[in-house]
Amino acid sequence: MWQAILVGLIVIAAALYATWTLLPATVRLRVAGRIGEWGRQQGRASWLQRASTAVETAARKRVGACSDCSAVQTAPKPPGEPPLP
Repeated sequence: MWQAILVGLIVIAAALYATWTLLPATVRLRVAGRIGEWGRQQGRASWLQRASTAVETAARKRVGACSDCSAVQTAPKPPGEPPLP
């Protein structure tokens, strides 16, 4: 019986992870913000406050700006200029 419960919890965790990962960034940020607000309410356990803040922070980190992509590179140097030491 406990094995079935454990397998069910693993399947639910995997489904939540896949859903969270595949959500568009705007929806993921909105959900993370609501989780953060919910966790910071008065009377919540301290571990729940830390967990909700961690979820919100992780969601914000994964949203990159244009400067984060590999297409942004430093300007190339002209061919006649010696390299910097």
